[in-house]
Amino acid sequence: MIAPAGAELDDAALGQALTLLARLNTDPVAAGSAEELLAALRAEHPGLRLRLLRHREAYGDTVQFGLLVSGPRGGTVTLSWAPPSEVPWMLRGAQRSAESMLLRVNGEALDIQHAMAYLDVMWEQTALLDRLVDVCLVQQELAESPVTLTDGELQDAMDAFRRARGLLTPAATAAWMARRHLDHAALEEMVAREAAVAALRTRVTVDRVDSWCAAHRSTYDRLRIARVRFADRAAAERFVAAFAERRRTCDTTADAFGAALTAVAPSRPLGAELMERTVADLDLGLGSGLADAVAPGTLLPPRAVGTEWEVVQVLSRAAASDSDLLEQASRRLFDEWLADRRRTARIEWFWGEAEKTPR
Repeated sequence: MIAPAGAELDDAALGQALTLLARLNTDPVAAGSAEELLAALRAEHPGLRLRLLRHREAYGDTVQFGLLVSGPRGGTVTLSWAPPSEVPWMLRGAQRSAESMLLRVNGEALDIQHAMAYLDVMWEQTALLDRLVDVCLVQQELAESPVTLTDGELQDAMDAFRRARGLLTPAATAAWMARRHLDHAALEEMVAREAAVAALRTRVTVDRVDSWCAAHRSTYDRLRIARVRFADRAAAERFVAAFAERRRTCDTTADAFGAALTAVAPSRPLGAELMERTVADLDLGLGSGLADAVAPGTLLPPRAVGTEWEVVQVLSRAAASDSDLLEQASRRLFDEWLADRRRTARIEWFWGEAEKTPR
């Protein structure tokens, strides 16, 4: 076996990979420990990215393994091996009708193309499309560089999953599962998948978290704000003018805010409320002057939010906790990591109109 020039895939590594593949496809015991055997091969060749493929043949219900082997400089070698009694890898995969189905209810099937016709909002909500692509990118990364979780880590993940959803008793958990038609095995699989993604997120962002926190600490300070919403810009500007006038006579900015709200009552504000936000949530676009611009007492200029206009007064400001900041850093950096991969990914949609699903 001779590896392509410049691929950095030596004959020994490819030979070992092919030997492993033949073993997996002939030895049921080895097939049951496929991930452990592949992990040993990865440890022996840390410069390679190895992804194990499984294909279940409909006729005969047989499983066959394949391997994708990539070197540090890119390029992928596809390996397959089939015993005489099995269908070769390239001839496997005759499509079953169920492969195009999304759902079946009381025997009534809904295929993917018709389901997506009812969800055409997805074409307008690119965040939803991006999330579907991200799922594939994460699955690819975890297949090539798996995350290993201990029983204790999985139990911690399960406990956190239940706490986050208020599932504090067995009865509440069972009811939640029943509403989603999940059995215990499916719940465990869901939690394990979330835990693996969280571990992957830590792995790909850990070397940049500290520098990100240093650069963005002030933008994640917690703000307590008062917000008033108006139907149009003119009404919002009248409120700002009334606030400036009342501020000269009132003892506090809070008093001025209330007096201005009373003064413009004929303009019928759509609503007034107190809430908590971060500086980043306000999305003011003030660049490097952002931190100073939102000091307590500040009344921010009117801004459009959807079809409404809002005016915000900053009541108080508190520094972000270290745990909140680290969580934000991890999520933002992971989003950047995914966005980088989306830009270079080869994406094919297999539903909708042809012109909407380019290769």
